[in-house]
Order: sequence, then structure tokens, then C-alpha cells
Amino acid sequence: MGLLAVMGVVSCVGLTGIPDLNTPDGRVYAQRCGGCHAGGHGVPDPRFRTMAEWLEVLPKMDHLIQERTLPPLTEMERESITRYLSTHAKS
Repeated sequence: MGLLAVMGVVSCVGLTGIPDLNTPDGRVYAQRCGGCHAGGHGVPDPRFRTMAEWLEVLPKMDHLIQERTLPPLTEMERESITRYLSTHAKS
């Protein structure tokens, strides 16, 4: 994804009130999750699911990434996304 596309994802979802997308973990979340979610409703608000629910969703997203022939998440990206979600998930 090009820099302008990433900036567009971050700026669009930034308007939705999703927290901390300007942090390093938030940028990884916006970039990687926004690759698929940017087209309609934007990246999911992490506050809509508990961390337990996110842990069930993430493997499904891995499968969709593979189906769409996108590059798989690196271990660092996965850790960043998990850290971001655990910070902002519904309690």
C-alpha cells in the first residue's frame, strides 16, 4: 500500500473517533486492517469487542488476508495489532 493510501486510511478513520490511530501500534492497525476495511465502514472500532472476542476474530482475518492474496501479517505487525486491540478493547 502506498504512502498516500496509508495517509488516506489514517485520515479517514481518524475522523470516526477511533482512539490512538496516530500511535505506532494504531498506525499498524489502520494500515493493515484498513487494507480491507477502508472501502466501506473503515477499520473496526476496537471498543466494540472485548479482547476475548478479538482473539477469536484475528485468525479469521488471517484467512481472509490469505484469500485476498495480501501479504501475511509479520510477527511484529501481529504484536502491534494485538497490543493496540488489548489497549482499546471493550472491557
